[in-house]
Amino acid sequence: MVKFLKLYEKIGIFILIVLASIFLAIVSPNFRNLDTILGIIMQGSYGAIIAFGMTYAITSGGLDLSVEAVMGLTSVIIAMLIPTMGFVGAILIAITASCFVGLINGLLITKMDVNPFITTLAMQAILRGASLLITGGRQIVISQKEFMSIGATELFHIPTPIVYMVVLFIIFYIILNMTTFGRHVAATGSNEQAAKMSGLNVSLIKIIVYILVAFSASIVGVIRTSQTLIGIPTMAPGFTLNVLTIAILGGTSLAGGKGNLIGTLFAGIFISMIYYGLNLLYVQIFYQMLAVGITLLFALFIDGLRNRYLNVARIKGIRV
Repeated sequence: MVKFLKLYEKIGIFILIVLASIFLAIVSPNFRNLDTILGIIMQGSYGAIIAFGMTYAITSGGLDLSVEAVMGLTSVIIAMLIPTMGFVGAILIAITASCFVGLINGLLITKMDVNPFITTLAMQAILRGASLLITGGRQIVISQKEFMSIGATELFHIPTPIVYMVVLFIIFYIILNMTTFGRHVAATGSNEQAAKMSGLNVSLIKIIVYILVAFSASIVGVIRTSQTLIGIPTMAPGFTLNVLTIAILGGTSLAGGKGNLIGTLFAGIFISMIYYGLNLLYVQIFYQMLAVGITLLFALFIDGLRNRYLNVARIKGIRV
């Protein structure tokens, strides 16, 4: 069982993608079209980008439930500032404001010793309310059409959201797996007390992690606002569920200590394939949400099973 679970940890998501691809190729001849494949990957890129940041949070032993509200705040700030500052200045300020939210999350969690679940859930409510208050509960139309060049164009015939996803994946992967900071994030999630005793600044590590989560959410907020040309205070309701599903399904354990960004990348594509397949079958949206919820439960079940058997193996002295 231990060998099976270790193998699933490495290639499980790829097996799921292969099975989903076979199914979609059978029920939809268009699935084999390059444009369709790129469309699926593009839809999956939004969840994957935020899940890169969420992978850091979970690896450090935490969680961030405020990501969809950060997206909404980013969208509102951009829409309000573009007429006076242009879209470059508006984007920079929106991303900075979002990173400040991540800083506040990190400070509350580390300095006030508040549970990450409660902290980020409260921040979700605060940001959502603030965005609605600022806009008067209305969406803000963006008249600057050139802003669409950010997220609704192509680079070498590849949609720009996919390009952003690949670039951010490379950056996040290198930081997590090839730098001292990445090792410190994993050490913090694996055993926080041991990390403190070894001299690590655990508080600073966690603060940076939550800033990274907010940064990744703000990037998606910029992309989605560019595509719709509307500042939406209630952007992507329920999207946090997708992000958590992607991170956990990709192999990042809720127990902390080990993140799998490659798995996160492909899990984002897999979740997009689920939505595409259900749309082909004319399944209504609430059933699609149900499917994603079931997928999350499956991922949690596998994660719990893996942790249980690996812990038993370690107790018995089996090398894992």
